Amino acid sequence: MEMFNNVVWWINIVVIILVGSCFVFQLLFMALFFLKPRRYKKAEKFHDFTFILRARNEEEVIGDCIDSCLKVDYPAEKKHVVVFCHNCSDRTAQIAREHGARAIEIFDDHPDHQKASYCMYHGMNELKKDGEGAYEYFLFIDADNQVDRNYLRACNDAVDDGVELGRTFENSKNLTDNILSCMTGLWYARDDRFACRGRSALGFGCVMNGCASLVKAEYALSWDAMSTSDDIEFTINRLLKDEKKVEYIDEAVVYEDQPTTLDDIFKRNSRMGNGLNKLFWSKGVRCFKMFFKNLFRKDMDMGTKFTYLDQFFNLATIPAAFLAVAWFPLYYIYTLIWVGIQGPLTIYGLGTFGLRWFLLFIVIVVACCYIVPFLIQPFVSYLAEKKRLIVTNKKVLWSSILLFPFFMIINAIAIIKGILTKPKWQKLKRSKTKVEQ
Repeated sequence: MEMFNNVVWWINIVVIILVGSCFVFQLLFMALFFLKPRRYKKAEKFHDFTFILRARNEEEVIGDCIDSCLKVDYPAEKKHVVVFCHNCSDRTAQIAREHGARAIEIFDDHPDHQKASYCMYHGMNELKKDGEGAYEYFLFIDADNQVDRNYLRACNDAVDDGVELGRTFENSKNLTDNILSCMTGLWYARDDRFACRGRSALGFGCVMNGCASLVKAEYALSWDAMSTSDDIEFTINRLLKDEKKVEYIDEAVVYEDQPTTLDDIFKRNSRMGNGLNKLFWSKGVRCFKMFFKNLFRKDMDMGTKFTYLDQFFNLATIPAAFLAVAWFPLYYIYTLIWVGIQGPLTIYGLGTFGLRWFLLFIVIVVACCYIVPFLIQPFVSYLAEKKRLIVTNKKVLWSSILLFPFFMIINAIAIIKGILTKPKWQKLKRSKTKVEQ
């Protein structure tokens, strides 16, 4: 058993290195949260934008979303709204038309096509029928979203400054409805503050988000992202196929409806975990290869080169989380039981370690790698972005920050469930909270 214990000890060290390496870039951007993102020159002309809303039985919220899009401060003839009504059995299409949007009704009963990617695929095929040059830029948002009045002007500045693919600031319209919606909202605020700003400042590409994205029409009309995480797959496809990275547009703000129940969090994150895990094995590894292939190219900027490596590690966090959840609890429970019953464990070349040492080691690792970072991130995110976050209940806010590490456990469990199962599309509950502008 002594030999076995030594072997599993070194396996554990290898697992620590593998898992830790997958979060290198996240730690880097966490340390660089203070950097300012790229700023765009004031546009010299107004570009044409079409909001794309994907909807399935969204009669409760679709009207408010369309109204929000059409009320933005931008020339009326340059802003349009199209709703892809995917297998709707309610009044979504009718309400969309009543509020001034074009509704494209899509009916696809194939059991494997019940996901947002097929909605986008069929919808874009319909838009292609309008002819070449009919659309300039698309803005993807969800049916439960609202946009800031300055949204289109901020996006217009970005595209006039050369941006073809963009990610905008994802805010929450119901941040303090309850602790769950607040923790989810803080997660996205953390993502904008820690992940996007640092990448933008360094010239790295961001990850496109399905409800806060800008895309030049020529890339979207030939939709090629068909996974359950189609927004991130689209990001990877543009990088691998077109050598294009996603720019961050910090001043364009979209307000999303955050889930308020554990069931809805599991539904959303399970689908995400399933899709991202598949993407890592199908395209993430290729990003790793492309980094080294393009490293010495003189015609490619350094930010794009490192975006390949960044996207590899970004996707690698999903299998890394699975490996961590599968290995660490089993290893340390086994080791604590062994040391508690048999006495100190001798590791060849390192020394002898008793129960107290292992307990102290576990406490330090959990504090340094889990509790401390995930208390700091939501706290700093709130302080940094509090002027933009809509906080109506401070008690909910501070409770959510203190409980945020537990939220990360919930996320991890949901993602692991998604990896091990084949989650299907399920409708989430919608909040009645609205953003007053």
